[in-house]
Amino acid sequence: MTYFKRFLIIFVCGIVQIFYATYLLSNLFGYTIEWHISNHDLFMFIPGILVFVGSGILTASYYLGDKKNNNILYDEYTALRYYKIAAIGYAVNGIGIFILFSIQDWSNWSFQSANNMIYQIAAFAWLVFGILLTIFSIGDYKEFKNG
Repeated sequence: MTYFKRFLIIFVCGIVQIFYATYLLSNLFGYTIEWHISNHDLFMFIPGILVFVGSGILTASYYLGDKKNNNILYDEYTALRYYKIAAIGYAVNGIGIFILFSIQDWSNWSFQSANNMIYQIAAFAWLVFGILLTIFSIGDYKEFKNG
């Protein structure tokens, strides 16, 4: 594993999450996109599958890869960058979920409204963490360019 390979894996996962979350949020808030994913239900699994596959590749490279290379790739600077970005993500996600709960019309509550809110929360979480994955991957790209 190199900084560039890790950048590609994480960047692709982040961009796909952003794309699908934006697509889902636009449909939920009534905006129509000129094109439509033909098999909507099936293709909505793609971000999750990419995250699981990407995580598996990164985990395998960490445990089965070269120890010297791993010490360079997974150093304290990378861990600190990850923890800072994750803390920001959980804070933004918490604030967003609070806002989504507070804008609901509880007087006309129905199963459809509950279902829409669950989709909004899931799409918002995918969007936030997709953006944060992309930001994290940019740090790897900078490390690749500097090294």
